[in-house]
Amino acid sequence: IVQKKKIAAQKKKATAKAALIKRRAAVLRKKTAAKAAILKKKTAAQKKRAAAKAAILKKKTAAQKKRAAAKAAILKKKTAAQKERAAVQKKKAAAKAKKDAVKAKKAKIASSGPVRPRALFVSQQAGKGMSLKQMSEKFNTLGASEKQALVNQAQKNLAKRNEIRKSLKKPATKYALFVKKNFATAYESAKKQTNDKKAAFKLAVQTLAAQYKKQ
Repeated sequence: IVQKKKIAAQKKKATAKAALIKRRAAVLRKKTAAKAAILKKKTAAQKKRAAAKAAILKKKTAAQKKRAAAKAAILKKKTAAQKERAAVQKKKAAAKAKKDAVKAKKAKIASSGPVRPRALFVSQQAGKGMSLKQMSEKFNTLGASEKQALVNQAQKNLAKRNEIRKSLKKPATKYALFVKKNFATAYESAKKQTNDKKAAFKLAVQTLAAQYKKQ
């Protein structure tokens, strides 16, 4: 009987111990699950915050890119406008320079004095209160010696003007001189190859250009 009681007590003790272990395991599982849930919640919150930050950063980056693109477009437009203004100014300056050069050239040529007797006489009478008609009538009444003097002076002025014009001419290039010297021969040779004058002219120019390069 005593032995049976001992065995029953041991079984009871073992059952109680097993139940305690089971309860402890359940508590541990519960704690572990709670910790996992908290960690999961924290991780989800972190992901949410990270996603929110990423979205804000993306939005800021997009806004910055948009502003940068707008600034670049404005700068491009300004640069294009500046270039256009510069081109217009350059064109105006070139036109003015050309106009001034022509004006200066005409003035230099005119500095030779009138090259016609009547025009020379009119220039000599300028400022004397006579009309152009009166000057012309007076010229017609001049004697032969007076007219001859005007003719002589006009001829001198013409010679002077021709010298001025000659000095204003740009010297011919080596190629231009080469073409001038050899064009007739090249053209005659080209005409033997074609009856078309324009084609012969073009062929002669091409031939001369090739010959000049070989020099």
